[in-house]
Amino acid sequence: MPPPRSITILGGGLSGLTAAYKLSKLLPSSSGSKITLIESTNRIGGWINSQRHEVEYLDPDRKGEVISGEVTIESGPRSIRPRGSEGARGMLRLLKDLDLTSSILPILFSHPAAKNRFLLDPSTSHLTALPTSPLSLLSSNSPLLKGLLPSALKEPFHPQIQGVSDESVDSFFSRRLSPAIARNLASSMVHGIYAASSKDLSVRSAFPSLWDAEQKYGSVVVGMLSGGSPSKKSKAEVEREEEELGELGRESKKWSLYGLKGGLSSLTDRLYEEIQRSGNVEIRSNEAVKSIKSLSPSQTSQEGGNGMVEIETTQGKYTTDHIISALSSSTLSSLLSDRQSLSHLDTNPYTSVGVVNLVYPLPPHQIHPAGFGYLISRSDPSSNPYGVLGVIFDSTAIPLSTDVRGITKLTLMMGGPYWSSYSPNLIPPGSNEELIENSINHLNTVFPHLRGVEPILKLGKINWDCIPTYTLNHGQRLRDLHRHIRDGEWDGKLSLVGNAYGGVGLNDCIFSSEGVVKELMKGSKVTGLERWETWE
Repeated sequence: MPPPRSITILGGGLSGLTAAYKLSKLLPSSSGSKITLIESTNRIGGWINSQRHEVEYLDPDRKGEVISGEVTIESGPRSIRPRGSEGARGMLRLLKDLDLTSSILPILFSHPAAKNRFLLDPSTSHLTALPTSPLSLLSSNSPLLKGLLPSALKEPFHPQIQGVSDESVDSFFSRRLSPAIARNLASSMVHGIYAASSKDLSVRSAFPSLWDAEQKYGSVVVGMLSGGSPSKKSKAEVEREEEELGELGRESKKWSLYGLKGGLSSLTDRLYEEIQRSGNVEIRSNEAVKSIKSLSPSQTSQEGGNGMVEIETTQGKYTTDHIISALSSSTLSSLLSDRQSLSHLDTNPYTSVGVVNLVYPLPPHQIHPAGFGYLISRSDPSSNPYGVLGVIFDSTAIPLSTDVRGITKLTLMMGGPYWSSYSPNLIPPGSNEELIENSINHLNTVFPHLRGVEPILKLGKINWDCIPTYTLNHGQRLRDLHRHIRDGEWDGKLSLVGNAYGGVGLNDCIFSSEGVVKELMKGSKVTGLERWETWE
């Protein structure tokens, strides 16, 4: 079967832009196909948002000389991992295809940001370096890491779980290691990635390699020592990917992570430019979708086929053969009528995160230890009154040569489960100014030498409902949703991409969009959830 004649993409973030870009390459104007991208806001890029700001300060080391220049601020994601997910190589291919390889800022394994990551004990404001080897763990006397080495040594001898199809991250770590490790390490890790409670998050969906290691080897430690989960790709596919990437692929093996010159918006901006240059994608921004409805062949003038989809927006109604939704699952659910609703779209909650960017007129070594930043484990509000999840040392994590010299950029993440699932709940700040004030108070406690030092740039914003929490049996629900879209009234006219389903990372978003476009080009009926077809 040929691909759909008209395809409409909902959402102009990374997932939607990637789908539009891939389609524009494969369905040129001469094909007669129509591709439309609809974005409800007047800005393309979604949660990726890099902005440049002018700053100036008096340099005390140069007799009050005024130092001025630009800084690049990220209010969303700022780094990408070159491995660890199925979309990692796809991201590198995309950057190569967009001629952005010269913009890559690699962070080598030898870099402080790769070697040094910290946990904060909020009761003492003491930073503990995460161990990088068994030897470093032996030399640590931090209460946050107490029992980690003995627990790891005993872990292979714990019995494998039986008769359970899923488990929370907290329960998994408590069972395989210890409740203290679950509280101190697992909750911190979940704060940094999902901004959620480890007691709510599914380990099988959020960290499948851990679950698979126990299922295959009976032990997480043995599974990790054995190389982790094997790739689902064939040897020929892996070799072809390596050949396509060439030198870039070989170099990326030396990186812990990487950023982009000018910030990650360099990627979404370039996607947008290439889509516009193609001339065969209509981008309709500042146009909100109000509803979508599946139409049977008898309701349209279409001969044969499986009908069309009617889209109602703030600008009117029109029809399309196929929809790729890059919206949050809860937003998509709200667009469907009760008669055509889809199971489980609104089951998972979304977490909200306060993000504060601060720039201080001091170099990084005068503020914090060299490293990526620190996370905070699940804490009582009495020791963590502002609900801080973690702090990124931006000037060290992704150093940008374009930033004015002599400054330090910090990003604080706050809220998440402290505003929702933890008890007692903290009340979100009533204004961005209060959010910023809370973040400065926190930093002044951790780094007392900052008291009296005024930031030269202060930006704060709450990103409401920005990250989904994959609750228990998420995979089972996706299996059911896949079958419902494929076999029900929607008859395969809807594909799902984005962070609501198979991972919240940027690589995951690329992977989901690439997979849907690939199958659409074959004329296949694709939901985007085929990976969960055989979930048990």
